[in-house]
Amino acid sequence: MALLIAVLLFMILLVLVILCYNLTANGYTIKSRMERYIEEGSMVDNAPLAVTTNIHVKGWGLIQSISKYFESFRWSRSIENQLIRAGLPIRGSEFMVICLGVASFMAMMVGILGGSAVLVFIGGSTGLMLPLFVLRVKIKQRKKAFNDQLGDAITLIANSLRTGYSFMQAIELVSREMVKPIGEEFARVLKEMNLGVTTEEALNNMTRRVISEDLELVITAVLIQRQVGGNLAAILDSIANTIRARIKMKGQIKTLTAQGKISGLIIGLLPFVIGTGIYVINPEYMKVLFIDPMGRMMLAIGIVSQCIGIMIIRKIINIDI
Repeated sequence: MALLIAVLLFMILLVLVILCYNLTANGYTIKSRMERYIEEGSMVDNAPLAVTTNIHVKGWGLIQSISKYFESFRWSRSIENQLIRAGLPIRGSEFMVICLGVASFMAMMVGILGGSAVLVFIGGSTGLMLPLFVLRVKIKQRKKAFNDQLGDAITLIANSLRTGYSFMQAIELVSREMVKPIGEEFARVLKEMNLGVTTEEALNNMTRRVISEDLELVITAVLIQRQVGGNLAAILDSIANTIRARIKMKGQIKTLTAQGKISGLIIGLLPFVIGTGIYVINPEYMKVLFIDPMGRMMLAIGIVSQCIGIMIIRKIINIDI
């Protein structure tokens, strides 16, 4: 019964999406991000020049076929900002299809295992949030990799300026010599400038894509220097030294707070591990928590207390520099 409910919910949701698309599309055609960028003369949701989809995965054609019904949704275009920041070469509409697919799969798996309608809903909700969680992790990893490369990129630009290169040539050198993600981001800046976007706007676009405090410091210094003049190479060297010192201090803080992170992880996982072990040894003993109203209340209080404890530990060990 629960499996049938999950399948029906997915089919109803898919039909509603198709109806909304037919009512709101109004002749909307699917265009590449580059075409939209050239025609509009500005960024698409502040995230220009997304990498085109070039994925060879079995079943990906089906995802692309379904994704056309999500193109007219505003959320599908706004999520492309996050996908660009994560470095994932897919469209927002395709990501929406993946979210719905994972949600349906999780709901059906819970239904097959004999879960109730409530558990099916919880499983579907978990599956819907899982791709978003992975996307958030990818954004965080890419941002960290970018910040780790930024000091070397600034030094390369400063040395290029000293040898007689122009600022645009220095950016081209960084895009060619440095690996992803910073080489890819500077390549996008270069493409925008070649399309006629001003240097200031192209650099500001990069700060919106990456969301890095260190990069904002660099871009602000460059923009001020372009307005008032000065030795840009010396300014970039000073900023590069500051960024390296900041990264070094972050590493030291990470080492000092490692014990707190491990303690939080152990405290967070310990109740679930012990509960699973007891359930495997004596299921009847643990079923009381799921059947008795007082047991359910205790579980809810325990989960809320765990979440509060984890947030407190994260707040203690999260030190901004």
